[in-house]
Amino acid sequence: MGDWLQAHKDLPLDQQLKLLESDPGFKKLPAVRQAALRERLKTFNSLPSEKRAQALQRMEFLAKLTPQQRQQLRDANQQLKVLPPQRQVAVHTALRHLRQMPPAERQQVIQSDRFRSAFSDQEQKLISQLAELNPPEGGSAQSAQPK
Repeated sequence: MGDWLQAHKDLPLDQQLKLLESDPGFKKLPAVRQAALRERLKTFNSLPSEKRAQALQRMEFLAKLTPQQRQQLRDANQQLKVLPPQRQVAVHTALRHLRQMPPAERQQVIQSDRFRSAFSDQEQKLISQLAELNPPEGGSAQSAQPK
């Protein structure tokens, strides 16, 4: 869906829907899946342009991950969901900051006393795994660039 959206993101919704309906792969999907994709397309188009760009970037990122990395991300998301909401926010914030750092600086922060006192062992492990999660160079997707 990410490649398709990237290619058709600048078209009006009605044209996107017509193209989607005429896509051979879409026609082969069960009716329930087709309806869900139509709704996702409508939702995507209702987002502000900045949020649409973020969604496309996220899809591109996910498409570049190896199957093992995707599984690691799914597992981490399951672990995140069981954390209290405030801890989820804290983990996401830390992750966002760490991903902007070079690897050496990231490791320094993760090993710091401040970091260790701010996060439980489970949260530290989760943050460390997710901070290192990057698609392989070149990726397995045909297009180019996280959550």
